[in-house]
Amino acid sequence: MKRFNLLLGVLSTMLSLLVAPLSAQETLSLLFAGDAMGHEPQFQWAYNPQTDTYDYEPNFRYVLPYIAKSDLSIVNLEVTLGGKPYSGYPTFSTPDSYKDALLNCGFDVITLANNHILDRGKRGLERTLDQLADCPNVGVYYDSLDRAKRYPLILELQGLRIALFNVTYGTNGFFPVAPNIVNYIDTAEIAADLRSIEDMHIDLKIMSIHWGDEYVVKAIPKQREMARWLADKGFDLIIGGHPHVVEDAEYLTVTRVRDNKEVIEQVPVLYSLGNFISNQRRLNTNGGIMTRIDIRRDNGAVVAVSYLPCYVHKGTITYKKDGKSITEKQFFLLPTTDYLEGKLPFKLDKEAENALRTFHQNTLERLHNLPLIK
Repeated sequence: MKRFNLLLGVLSTMLSLLVAPLSAQETLSLLFAGDAMGHEPQFQWAYNPQTDTYDYEPNFRYVLPYIAKSDLSIVNLEVTLGGKPYSGYPTFSTPDSYKDALLNCGFDVITLANNHILDRGKRGLERTLDQLADCPNVGVYYDSLDRAKRYPLILELQGLRIALFNVTYGTNGFFPVAPNIVNYIDTAEIAADLRSIEDMHIDLKIMSIHWGDEYVVKAIPKQREMARWLADKGFDLIIGGHPHVVEDAEYLTVTRVRDNKEVIEQVPVLYSLGNFISNQRRLNTNGGIMTRIDIRRDNGAVVAVSYLPCYVHKGTITYKKDGKSITEKQFFLLPTTDYLEGKLPFKLDKEAENALRTFHQNTLERLHNLPLIK
């Protein structure tokens, strides 16, 4: 994990999108990944019967360089770490080593407010929190005292203060057992959480939100209405998930008061990053994006938004290492641009390559208004 300070509390302050590009020395980068799923084939393929362990390292091997280069990286864990017996859809419980693999490849923060966090009930929620005790996480709490201490999640990054909020539309008909708390989309509660940080110095406020309709590639009206409300309330950045596909993105124009003057600012909204990794194979579900948000070092203002399409290859790859030919069967998360530019040490079979190309092109068309990560 990269180094940054975690603060307990809440914050506020908003900043405008600059037109002129800044140098790398003048900016910091945040990286967001979509929904990290845990379907049954994923843990079956990760299992090593000789050691009785689950190895997820190959899943993230080829995206690791992008995560490692970011100053702060965040992923949504859309499973419980509920212990044995492990299970996939519809009630997820994934081996603990899945979480370890996410942290080992460089993720700093895990969001938890999603529709699967109660799949194993109270025990699953609390065991998930226990397993993440040493990792900053947000969206789910043991009780009201825990929430009051840790929400919003306040991160200090090289002198900048970032407040991360996290809510979900629901939990598949399950409800938290008292005193456990899951953050739901509740405008009154979100407004109260914002008021609680008004006197604190915050450079960037981010909402990570689980919303929308599954498999719909354009944000629905309810998402757009909620995004507008969040932007008007003062959020600087809105990152969405849940639909299992990449949705469109836009900038919302807001008018705010800075130093007693009205200024026009732009709030980036990425409606859905799609699946980070999963066993879903239908069109548009077999991948997602990681998005990089560049912010100013001096005040935290968002200055650039870019993204990287990542295709999930389910199958084998063969490559050379130390003069030997190695074949592996796993779920591999592949940056599509790296593959298409010949930067990865293997070639996919024709069917898989065509699927990657289709996913890549569809994603580029949907996010035509954003540049690729370079």
